[in-house]
Parts: sequence; structure tokens; C-alpha cells
Amino acid sequence: MPRRLDYFFTNDDGIHAPGLGALRHALRGRGAAFVAAPSSQRSAVGHSITIHRPITAEEVALAGGGRGWSLDGTPADCVKLALCELVPRPPRFVLSGINFGANLGTNVFYSGTVAAALEAAFLGIPSFALSLATKVDPLFEDAGRIARRVVEEFAPFVEGSAVCLNVNIPNLPARDVRGVRFTHQAPTPYTDHFHRRRDPRGRLYFWMDGDRGLSRNGHAAPREMTDIEAVRRGYVSITPLRLTLTCEATFERLARNGWKGGARTGAAPASRKPR
Repeated sequence: MPRRLDYFFTNDDGIHAPGLGALRHALRGRGAAFVAAPSSQRSAVGHSITIHRPITAEEVALAGGGRGWSLDGTPADCVKLALCELVPRPPRFVLSGINFGANLGTNVFYSGTVAAALEAAFLGIPSFALSLATKVDPLFEDAGRIARRVVEEFAPFVEGSAVCLNVNIPNLPARDVRGVRFTHQAPTPYTDHFHRRRDPRGRLYFWMDGDRGLSRNGHAAPREMTDIEAVRRGYVSITPLRLTLTCEATFERLARNGWKGGARTGAAPASRKPR
């Protein structure tokens, strides 16, 4: 057995998904690897974990050679369980993807791909969430080559830190990708809508759909390129994600108005008479 484990591969599209296969193929021979991923498609489950039933685990043969652990849990489950029980030693990096579809803007809150990478970062292991920005005709082989270059170039900058890099790759031949941009997450939300239908028995059902605004920079500052804009222009977008949702701007605004550390620094607010 090698003394160190370099890469732990996972995803949310399922252990036999072509994106995961392309990522493994691109990094073959470049370090010791381990695979644990959901047994089936688990996209858009966010950071959910399984607590009301057991999680079954099966070691399976993988396309292209090698074996991996197939778990009937969520992407976050796969990382949490495998790091606690299955990996022979902690990996240097967790690589989640390559996802079939972009994870840009507010999508990171729904994405199982990003959740798996963030779970690793929660546990102190640097990670990459890797996604291919297309819904049709994915160029996974090209995306795999680009992902390898991104991982190898930026791994030294994140190794040893609990950080997640959210990487989105344009669906272009590798030679046509314009480069790499470090970007801000666009705050532009999806415009949700639902297709209203009736089933053969007359029961009402809805099929969720939505469109993402591709405004130039969403609500970002004029000089900041967002992840959505970078991919639209043909760049690989890399967004460093933090592990807390605490709004520091609100803390600063409260401090400017006399609140600090959760307590009023000046006079206490006037009491109100009960109604």
C-alpha cells in the first residue's frame, strides 16, 4: 500500500457516471486514488445527510479498471462515511465531479457536487468541485484534461488548508478555452417556474423548471467578474468557497450603530411599555 493517498474521487451523478470516469482517467498514474460515490443519480440534494436509515456500501468494479465504493446515500454521506470508515488514510485532496451541468451562482446551495467538496473541507481536507457547464453533448474528455491541469496547478496553493474551490468548465474543446479566471459567486438567482400537468387519473402535478439570469455581473461590483460571466465568455471559473454563511457586512453595520459582540456598547435601547 502507498504511504499516502493523493485523491479521493466522488460525485453526485452516480459512481458509474461518465464525468467521474473522465476525471479518474485524466488523473490516472498521477497519484494514489480512492473512489466512493452514490450508487445512483443524486443531483440537487444539496448538503443533505442520511440519519433515519442505514447506508449500505458495496465495493464495485469501475469502467476503465479499478474498484470503488458504491453507497446508497447522498454525496455528503459518501465523503463523511468514507473518511470515517473506508479510506485507508486521509487523502491530500477530495475531487468531486466532473458534474454533468454547471454549478454557478446560487446553484452551489443546491448542488450535491459542491456539497461533497464542502463536506471534505468541513473535515479539514482541501477539495475541488468540478462541473461541466452544459446540459447537452458533454465534452468530458476535454473537461478531464482541463480539470487535471487546474488540480495540479492550484493544489499547492490549497494543500493543508480547509478550502473548497468551485470549478466550472465551459463545454468547449480544450484548445478553445480562453484561460482561467478566479471569480466571485454570482448572486443572480434562478427565475423559477413550474409546468402544470394532469396525470391520466386527473391528479394535478408540477414539474419544476427555471432560467438563470445571465446578466453581465449580476449584483457584483463592476470590477468583479462572476462565475456566470466567466463561463459565458469561455473561461474556466474558479470560486473559492468559505465554510461559513455569516454575513460580516451585517456585523460591521451593527458595529457602526453601537452594537459590538452582540451587545449594545452605548446606552441601552429605550424600554417599551407592554401593550
